[in-house]
Amino acid sequence: MEQNKVHRERARGSGDIWRCFFTFFLVLGLAPWAWGQTDLSQASLEELMNIEVTTVSRKEQKLSRVAAAIFVLTQEDIRRSGARNIPEVLRLVPGLDVAQVDANTWAISARGFNDVYANKLLVMIDGRSVYESAFGGVFWDLQDVPLEDVERIEVIRGPGATIWGANAMNGVINILTKSSKATSGAYLRADGGSQAAAQGLVQYGGKIGQSGSWRGFGKYSDEGNFLLPSGQLGADGWHMLHGGFRSDWELTGKDSLMLEGDLSKSGEGQTVTAVISLFPPYLATFNNPVSAFDGDILAHWEHKYSERSETSLQMYFDRGTRTMFGANFEGDTYDLDFKHHVAMGDRHDLVWGLGFRADASSVGPGISISMMPPRSTDNLFSSFLQDEVSLSRSLWLTFGSKFEHNSYTGFEYEPGARLLWSPSPRQAAWAAVSRAIRQPTLEDVDVRYNQLAFAGPGGLPTLVTVFGNPHMKSEELLAYEAGYRAQASRRISADLAAFYNVYDRLRSYEPEAPYLDFSPAPPHLVIPQVTSNKLHGDTYGAEFSSTLSVSNWWRLSPGYAWLGVHLRPDADSLDTGTPGILAGSSPRQQVQFRSDVDLPHAWEFDTGLYYTDRLTAFPAYTEGMSELPVPGHTRVDTRLSWRPFPSWELSVVGQNLLDARHLEFVPLAMLRSTEISRSVYGEIRWRFKEGSR
Repeated sequence: MEQNKVHRERARGSGDIWRCFFTFFLVLGLAPWAWGQTDLSQASLEELMNIEVTTVSRKEQKLSRVAAAIFVLTQEDIRRSGARNIPEVLRLVPGLDVAQVDANTWAISARGFNDVYANKLLVMIDGRSVYESAFGGVFWDLQDVPLEDVERIEVIRGPGATIWGANAMNGVINILTKSSKATSGAYLRADGGSQAAAQGLVQYGGKIGQSGSWRGFGKYSDEGNFLLPSGQLGADGWHMLHGGFRSDWELTGKDSLMLEGDLSKSGEGQTVTAVISLFPPYLATFNNPVSAFDGDILAHWEHKYSERSETSLQMYFDRGTRTMFGANFEGDTYDLDFKHHVAMGDRHDLVWGLGFRADASSVGPGISISMMPPRSTDNLFSSFLQDEVSLSRSLWLTFGSKFEHNSYTGFEYEPGARLLWSPSPRQAAWAAVSRAIRQPTLEDVDVRYNQLAFAGPGGLPTLVTVFGNPHMKSEELLAYEAGYRAQASRRISADLAAFYNVYDRLRSYEPEAPYLDFSPAPPHLVIPQVTSNKLHGDTYGAEFSSTLSVSNWWRLSPGYAWLGVHLRPDADSLDTGTPGILAGSSPRQQVQFRSDVDLPHAWEFDTGLYYTDRLTAFPAYTEGMSELPVPGHTRVDTRLSWRPFPSWELSVVGQNLLDARHLEFVPLAMLRSTEISRSVYGEIRWRFKEGSR
């Protein structure tokens, strides 16, 4: 029977691959209809290769001069994707694992270790970290940036710790919004479709005197419930209200100031399976409401001393509250960051900085979970230094380190070195070696989580409970990377990256001696699982992306990623399950293919195809199930749009068109996944004046 199950899964995987080829040839067949249309994009491939990026070195660099596996999503990419939120946009990045768990939850990671709270990926919005330090990850439902206001998204696959520090272990995502000067006038967007999905955005911006500008927006979104694998309706519906502003000022010829802030309120649902009692039945599956509120304010000042020297100072405050799994979470973040960039002589380009961050958290007891103690304040002091040395006209060496002191493990260092050889402006080869860490969180050191309950010997109630460990150390990574990017001609560009990562002191769950506990009643046996640092191993793989301008009206963008994971327990570890769970949480292969076509008379037709390999093993929802594989699946999204007037755009978007519904991910905690459904929606956009977008 198990053998038949494997055959069925293989057959389904083969069917997904054949559907990939079918869709590919369908797109090829539709493309000739567009003959005679004008340029697909205003930006040529040469201009795309010269996009200025800042995430790798915290200074402006041309994409062709970056010694890292970086991928940039432009505003044009975002607009033509048909995506409705940031996670959907990130599916466009080759090698980034984006899986939707339910209507309001995503698991996103780079180069393995995916989970709802993927703790090895740092995410920022305009330089403001949205990595949740208490749980170690990102609440993607709250990252509700209006996509129209995003200038670009820079994604680094691989460590960025030398500049950004702890938790920039497997990757960095930096979402950069437009200056308010570029968004003057009025803008309206409304969309709606199947799955009871609807969104609306109202925005207006203008000038403030001769030196300032502003924009403000209000946004509403609503998402209906998805279906559970059993076919029952889930409780993961989602609605959000979000408002914000941005203001940019040229104070003097050398000084500029940016202010921005957001307020958001979200109401959601989820289906959970959790321990609810020490009396039978011990476990229950039920619907659980989730509510979240978040507000932040950021100020960023820049001063330019000369063409060769500039400084910046950034301050922000964030206040968030969240109720989930019955627990009330409150968190305040204070962050201060200073950076100085200076060119020294003809060969050295130096960037250095100082930072301080304070996270004050409070977590009340919830369903099966609590923190001991419930309140905590964590301080992080940091500094970094990085120098780019010009060894010749075509060879550059960049080296430096981040130095940090955190409340859990004390002093940490994260050095790195990168070598770039660019024999011509159209090609570059690079190699890098770097060290990165993931520092412990409240979940690692303070948690108590009742994972499972059952009747033990003689009917004695028995709890399997995870306990935090105050002696947790930072997880460590030593990463080796190499890559090559080239613009082979005016119409073809390609980017290839390969990596080998060596991990040590990964989080494990070590069983300890059971004991009898009398509180709460009735007396019960506790089997403790204590967090520790007794896993190690390596990951390896390659990522490829390319852009092909077939003509002025047709562009193709294929991508492929391959990942191998080999994790092992230390000699003194008793945790035999976690290595397989971590290795099985990310797909071995991912394939993507995008086609953007300009049709006559201001029509556009865009198609995205994404194949994700199967996920192998996950913890069970219920006792008696050892694993729950997620089959490989193919996702196809299409977008057809028309601009009858320069200020109007009408679109129809289809998502997940090949399947009525499919499962994408099973999380490691008590949350139940729902199946992602086929959906279609229509959208209307209106601009007050041409050029405001």
